[in-house]
Amino acid sequence: MANQTVICIQDFTIARFKSSLYNPLMKIWLEDIEKELYKWLPLQIEREWVDLMGVDSGQFRDFRVFESICEPARDLVYRGGKRWRPLLMLLTARMLGGQRAFERALQLVSVVEFPHNGSLIIDDIEDSSDMRRGKPATHITHGVDISINAGNLLYYLPTLAIDTADVPDEIRLRLYRIYARYMRRVHLGQGMDITWHHTIDTIPDISSYETMCRLKTGCLAAMGSELGAAVATDNEETIAQAGSIAETIGLGFQILDDVINLEKGNPGKRRGDDIVENKKSLPIILYATLHPEKNEHLFSVFGKAQSEGYAASEAEILELIGEVEKSGALTQARAYAKDLFGGVKTRIEQLYEPSSDREFLLAMVNSFMEA
Repeated sequence: MANQTVICIQDFTIARFKSSLYNPLMKIWLEDIEKELYKWLPLQIEREWVDLMGVDSGQFRDFRVFESICEPARDLVYRGGKRWRPLLMLLTARMLGGQRAFERALQLVSVVEFPHNGSLIIDDIEDSSDMRRGKPATHITHGVDISINAGNLLYYLPTLAIDTADVPDEIRLRLYRIYARYMRRVHLGQGMDITWHHTIDTIPDISSYETMCRLKTGCLAAMGSELGAAVATDNEETIAQAGSIAETIGLGFQILDDVINLEKGNPGKRRGDDIVENKKSLPIILYATLHPEKNEHLFSVFGKAQSEGYAASEAEILELIGEVEKSGALTQARAYAKDLFGGVKTRIEQLYEPSSDREFLLAMVNSFMEA
C-alpha cells in the first residue's frame, strides 16, 4: 500500500509541478487524500463496510463476493493519478474557510475522485480503449460486465462520505445538491462526446466542443471546488464563482491534454490514440476549419483507425498528426488554453485573499500552462 501512495504523489508533484514550486504541505495533503480513498475502497472488505453500504452483514458468512465486485474499481484507483481535483477542493476550502473548512473538505475527497475514476472505466469501454495509466484498461483485465458495475459503483460509493461527514445537516443538503447537479452534467458531456464519435465526418464547432469539455472534464473539477466552498461559506455567489473558476481550469487542462495526445502521447497511452477513438479534439477542429479541402483525407484516416485499430493504421495516424502540426492547429490550440488559464489566474486573484494557498493554486495553473 505504501508504494502505491508514493507512486501517486510522484505522479502529481514531479510530473505536474516543477520542484521549485513544490509546497512541502502538499506531500502531507496527498497522503491524506490517499487515506480517504482507501477508507471507502479498502483492500479487504469487512463487516463495517458492508453495513455502511446498506446491506445486512449478518446475512453473509463470507464477504469475498464483495471483494470481486470492488476489485476492478480498486485496481484503477490504486494505480494512482494526478489527484489535482481533490487537491483543488482542499485549497478552495482552506482559502475560503481556513483549517476547519479544510478538515471538512478532506472527508469529501472520494466524492470527487471516485466518480472521476468511474467515468474512466466507463469511458474506456465506450471508446474501446486498451490502455489506462500505463496498464491494460480495466475492462480488458477484469471483463466488461463487472467493470461496468464497478464504474457505476464509483459514482455512488462516495455518497457514504457525504452521509458520514461531520457537518451540519444544512451543509450536507447543500453537498448533495452540488453532487447531484454535477453528476447529471458530466453524463451529458460524455453523451455529447459519444455522439460525435458515432459519425466520422462530424466536426463540431468550437463553441460546442468547449461546452462538451466543460461538462465532461471541467465538471468534476467544478464539483470539487463547489464542495470545498460549500463547507466554508453559505454565500451562493462565492460557491458558484469557485466552481466556475475550476471548470475553466478543467477546460484548459482538457485542451492541453488533447494537444499532448497528438504531440507526444499522454502518459500511459499511445500518441494519437484520440484519432483511433474518433475524438474531435480542438486541434482537429482547428485543422478541419483551416483546411476544409483536406477533410476527406481527414475522415478517411479516422475511419481506418477506428475500424482497423492503432497498429494497422499507425503510419496514416502519424502522417495526419504531422499535417495537423504543420497547419499550426496545435500551436493555436495551446494558445487557446493558455488564454483560458490567463483569465483564470485573474479571477483567482479577485476571489481569494492573498495567502500561500492562493500562491500554490496559481503555481498549479502555471504548471498546467507549461505542460
